[in-house]
Amino acid sequence: MSTPETPSLPEEESLQLVVDLFAALAHPARALVLLALGRHGPISVSALTRLAGIEQSAMSHQLRVLRDARLVRTERRGKRVFYHLHDDHVAHIVEDALSHVVESTDD
Repeated sequence: MSTPETPSLPEEESLQLVVDLFAALAHPARALVLLALGRHGPISVSALTRLAGIEQSAMSHQLRVLRDARLVRTERRGKRVFYHLHDDHVAHIVEDALSHVVESTDD
């Protein structure tokens, strides 16, 4: 039971969704993609592939994981597909994590 002084903890289902979210973030290429989208806005698949320095097929797999986790969304412009962050929360999650690890190494 929660009181104003002691907020309740989330249900197990919500906790599992948090774990799934972090699992989707747990790859260097995916973290790089999310940082790039957060800092530069929509980016085409070909530009993301060059930026991350990985093959197109590997990038497609990473982007599928991010789409399935609702971290990114797509927009078609003619023959090109551009990726966007799903919402501003995604940028905050990744930037906060980066700030935390950089801050931790400064100690």
